[in-house]
Amino acid sequence: MLFLNILVLFSLFSSILIYITSNTVKNIDVDLEFNESNVYEYVEDQLDIGFRIPGTSDSRKCVDYFISKFIEIDSNFTYILQEFSIHSTICQNLLFKLNEDEDNIIILGAHYDSRAKATKDSEENDEPVPGANDAASGCAVLIELADILYNHKSDLDCQIWFVFFDAEDQGKDEGGYGIKDWDWCEGTKEFVDDIDNFYNSDEEDFDCMILLDMVGGKDLQFINEQYSTSSLLDELFEVGRQLGYLNEFPLFPTTSSIVDDHLAFIEDMPTADLIINFWNNPNWPYHHTRDDNLSHISKRSLEITGKTIEQFIYNNYFDDLNNDYEGNYPWEEDISFPNIELITIFISLIAISVLFPITYIIRRKHNKIEFG
Repeated sequence: MLFLNILVLFSLFSSILIYITSNTVKNIDVDLEFNESNVYEYVEDQLDIGFRIPGTSDSRKCVDYFISKFIEIDSNFTYILQEFSIHSTICQNLLFKLNEDEDNIIILGAHYDSRAKATKDSEENDEPVPGANDAASGCAVLIELADILYNHKSDLDCQIWFVFFDAEDQGKDEGGYGIKDWDWCEGTKEFVDDIDNFYNSDEEDFDCMILLDMVGGKDLQFINEQYSTSSLLDELFEVGRQLGYLNEFPLFPTTSSIVDDHLAFIEDMPTADLIINFWNNPNWPYHHTRDDNLSHISKRSLEITGKTIEQFIYNNYFDDLNNDYEGNYPWEEDISFPNIELITIFISLIAISVLFPITYIIRRKHNKIEFG
């Protein structure tokens, strides 16, 4: 009898937890075309170019590579190359625009620079980082998304910016600077400072900015990044879960605030940072080391990231009278991604407060029967 009561109460509290953390998002029915094999090749292409350290010839070759891939999609693809200097080093951000006739803009971004020094390596920490996951993976996903969404642009009621940021990854971690005296996310600060030059603010406006950072490593699992607009990040998580990616978009995600490229945008638009636990993750311990190489890139992780973004775009912007999708747009509210730790503690306390008296009463009755 006691076991039955406990089982019933546990089921009840589990149902309450699922209800509290559930979302009304329901993906629209659409065929997703994202090809992870293509993306894996794009990661490999970037590593074949060399170390994409700001100001180097390999960095410029990587920019040329991105331009060549977008010109393959459309020889007239609009792009803007922004040059800026950090401590006298010439850096480059690269912006591609899709569907320029639409006046509402969604930004998809990733940084392309690789770290100049493997500051978390125990040996040879002055050597450069290959940067397969951090951050060739995000750039590769952007290229594939551009190719796919270009073929459906007439069906999308939004303008999409694909932005490749330089000078993100040279700041100081526990092992030192990537490049001496550089800060994190230098490129996005410069981009946002000049953003008024890239669009017509009288006629165009931004819906949101989604950042992809370290999205291709094995054993992918995204975190609840706290600087992100929670209504936007929550929706991305739910889109991924409905695609079946329950481990990668967990109900109980790690929670942390990450200084990343989305920070420069948070005053101007909703943002979301799709990023992993890179600081104490036994499943991906390669951050800022020479082991951030192609051998630790997963096609499955690339597929999960790309298809989630592809589905998110179709959910919100597919121009079809039958599209009755209801997400969290316009993502203006930081509606609080549920604090799972507090919820769990709260429910546990309720469970204890209920189970203890029930157990006491049952035992008391049992004792009366036994000794009565």
